Amino acid sequence: MARKRIQNVDPSLDDNDDEENNENTKKKKAPNYTEPEDFEVCRAWVQVSEDPMVGTNQDGNTFWSRVSTLYHEAVPDPIRPVDSLKKRWSNYLQPSINKFRGFVNLVESRNESGASAEDQLNRALRLYSQDQQSHFKYLRCYNLLAKSPKWHNYCRDNDKRGEKKRARSPSSEAPASTRLASTPAQSDPAAPSDPVSDFEGTSTDPKKLDRPIGNKKAKFLNQLAVKDLEWKEDVASAHKKLATESTRLNDIFTNDSQSLKSMADNGETAAELTIMTQSLNGLDDEQQEYFKLKRAQILQSLRSGSTSNQ
Repeated sequence: MARKRIQNVDPSLDDNDDEENNENTKKKKAPNYTEPEDFEVCRAWVQVSEDPMVGTNQDGNTFWSRVSTLYHEAVPDPIRPVDSLKKRWSNYLQPSINKFRGFVNLVESRNESGASAEDQLNRALRLYSQDQQSHFKYLRCYNLLAKSPKWHNYCRDNDKRGEKKRARSPSSEAPASTRLASTPAQSDPAAPSDPVSDFEGTSTDPKKLDRPIGNKKAKFLNQLAVKDLEWKEDVASAHKKLATESTRLNDIFTNDSQSLKSMADNGETAAELTIMTQSLNGLDDEQQEYFKLKRAQILQSLRSGSTSNQ
């Protein structure tokens, strides 16, 4: 009679397998964001920012938690963590779209006669491509955000904070006689502008001094004066850098204007490329029809040009 072979089974092996599977699952990289996902991130940001029931009385964590809720109502899969949505907005969408906004404002400020809205858009797209060495790929997001007053306020507040940071970067802190008290910059895009105190500095009017100042106070006031001068020089240096950057952008714009035909051709090509590469996922029927008709016009124009050159 054959003996039944008994296998030794280590119950911990199953647990180890489960742990390895869990680790492999955790290590799986999330898929890249698609154009419709980027659009939903921006739309959720606008909805939460402009919610009249909430206003600005929400901290950063609460804000992005509500953005995540709205986002996943529109895009249930894949699940994007709150930190991922925040990083996508702060590190990719907002910087690129705000940069493009700057070029749009630059083109509009020129107010060239006879230039249509489409001409201005083409010019802004080309300036962005030249400056960033890549095509602008968030056009639908920009069209959404450009209609939001909250977003424009958010951009202006960020620009002001950036200017203050650049002005103060040469020294760790502005002198006490000129320092403005302000709250730290919040990650909450709906937060109000930095409050400014009514502090006007240290008075050195002799009429207001009850007695001659001592050596320590004289030394202190002298140090304030020196720091004040250094701080003003730092501010002047920062303004000079801003002027240099503005000159660089103006040079790009001036060089573009030297060849109107080349400008129009390149601008039209950039716009056509944007239309031809626009994803139709997530668009409604009317938007899809618009891009399909535009694509048909572009292809017909290219084919006609190719036939006439033969």
